Parts: sequence; C-alpha cells; structure tokens
Amino acid sequence: MIPGWKLKRELERLRQQFQIIPEAIWEPFARRKHDIALARRFKITEGEIPLNSKVAIVLCWQPNGLANSFFMTLKHLISNGYAPFVVSNAPISEIDMLSLQSRVWRVMERPNFGYDFGGYRDGLLILRSDGIKTDRLIIMNDSVWFPIWPNDQLIERAEAAPFDVVGTILREKGKVAFLESYFFSIRGSVLDQPEFCHFWDSIRLTSNKYKVIRRGERGFGKALNDAGISMGALFPPDVFKNMISKTDDLNIREILNYMSVVDPKLNIEAQILATGKGSNWRLTVDKFIASVLEKLQPYSTFPILSAGHLNYPVLKKSGEPVSLIWRETFLRAVLDGALPPPLPEVLTELQLSSQSNHGLKITEK
Repeated sequence: MIPGWKLKRELERLRQQFQIIPEAIWEPFARRKHDIALARRFKITEGEIPLNSKVAIVLCWQPNGLANSFFMTLKHLISNGYAPFVVSNAPISEIDMLSLQSRVWRVMERPNFGYDFGGYRDGLLILRSDGIKTDRLIIMNDSVWFPIWPNDQLIERAEAAPFDVVGTILREKGKVAFLESYFFSIRGSVLDQPEFCHFWDSIRLTSNKYKVIRRGERGFGKALNDAGISMGALFPPDVFKNMISKTDDLNIREILNYMSVVDPKLNIEAQILATGKGSNWRLTVDKFIASVLEKLQPYSTFPILSAGHLNYPVLKKSGEPVSLIWRETFLRAVLDGALPPPLPEVLTELQLSSQSNHGLKITEK
C-alpha cells in the first residue's frame, strides 16, 4: 500500500501538472504585467547598512511576520562583510520594517510571483539597473535555518572554493546537474557574463512549484554548465561516503540510532543493526547505509553524520514528511546530547515547528 504522505504528494504533483496548459496561456500576460511594475519599481526601503563590495540577496516569504531566526541570518551575513538586500514576497509590517532597517542595506517588497527564483531574478535586475558591481554575491532564501550554530564557516568556505558558483549540495536529474537553490555564493565576475545574464533575463516566471524547480533550480544548473561557468558543492556525495568509511563502530551505531527516514521498516532495520554484533556486522551495516544513500539524501537521513561530523549548517523548514522527521530526529539528538544545542533562535523555532508526538522539550545548558 502507498503511504498516505506519498499519495498526497503525488496527487499534488498531478494537480500542478494539470495546470500547465492553462498556465501556458496566462503566464506570459502575468509576466508582462509584473515586469512593467518592476520597471516602475516595487516598494524599496533603504536600510542603515552601507553598500560594499559584497552583497547578499536574501529572499523571504513570511506573511505572518518576520521570525527571529531571519534577523539572526542577517546578522550573520553582516558579520561576514555582506550588505543584505532583502527581497520579500509578502508585505512587511511597519514594526518589522523598523527592525529590519538597521540590519539591511535595502528591502524590496514584491508580489509572490515566481516563488524564490522570481525574487532572485528581480533582485538581480535591480542591482544591474542601478549599476551596482560586487566582488561576491550571495543569493539565498528563508526556506532553511542558517546558520544552525555560532561561528559557522560556510560563507568563508564558499568564498575560498575553486568554483564560480558554490552551493551546499549538488544533485542530478537525468543528465542535468544543479545546486540546491536555498544558497548560492557567486563570484562577482560571473554577474556580467552574457550567459548568466541571459538566463535571468529569459527565465519564464511561474507560480507552479514543479515548473519553478525545472526552470529555476535545474535550469540554472544547465545554463551554468552550458556556459562553462564552474559550479560545485561544499558537501559532495563523496564527503559523506568517506566519512562513513572512516567512522568507528561506536559512532556508526549512533549514526544508525538517529537515522531519519519516513519508511518505518527502514528505521526498524537501522535500530536492529545498531545493536548487532559479529564478524560480518560492519560489512552488513556498510551495505545497508550504501543502499539507503542510493535513494535518500545523506544530510537529512543521517543528521549525526551530516551535522555532527561534517558541520552541515542548514535545516530545511519544509512541511514535507522527510523534512519534518529530519527536524524531529535532530531535536531528539540534541535532547540526548548527541548533538550540541543550536542557536537560541533556531532552537525555539524548531521546538515550535516540531510535529513530534513525544512533545520534545529542550532546555539550554
């Protein structure tokens, strides 16, 4: 029998696919109307952080008010030398705007057309139309908590990486390789390349989530590859596999005990293996983990490995079952002392968002 969450996901996918034909008719008109409004300028509020050689376009969609963790993210960007340019896909209240102004270079409020890639595009076009040049540009959104812990070095690592465009995870769909789109770090020289500009100028905005992924996330990866613009991930698959091979049996048991999967059968198998013994035990465990990693993402499936051993610095806020169980497992690991407590803003929001039936409560030490 198909699990309820998977059936619901597939039905939503079908619903989105059935919308493709009518959307193909009205989307060009919506795009034209949107671009006219953009040319006339959406509401822009200037902040107190001075513009400098490094800019971060930070997209948010928080119609019920800005979360404390969003301000934490801005603080982290500023501490790394970036001038935050917030692009909001929802109106911002006067109270939130007052709090924002001391933490940003600029805020632009726009309609939620095109989701994250629509906001990314509009932010980039505003920078270009204003003639703003940067040595380094971060493009990110608020679909993740980042950073999780203090003194995170993701940004420094991205700046030092030997790629033109850097992300956290590189994925593949067929022959197309692409970076997960919640975080891009881009060399300033790339921003003027014709192929880079053409992608953002020509991207067809849509409010169909599946088309956003195809045209945006995957389309961006294809455009970079076709243009010969190098892209790379700070957490490639080999990093996770190599860490597994180097991890001793005691830590492997802990990794299995905190495996995060939707399928209860896999979870039971992991728990059984975690208590196993024998001369062939480690070989069996390694084969099991390898089979899991063929289908699932290591950063969410094995949070002790990703967060604890490799300092993977984000948690996704998605309401999908995979992300919910990932966060629940992460919280359980913190409660048990297997992972250090995250930053207070993240901890509080994780507790509030937790769907755990066990009512996890964590107190800071």
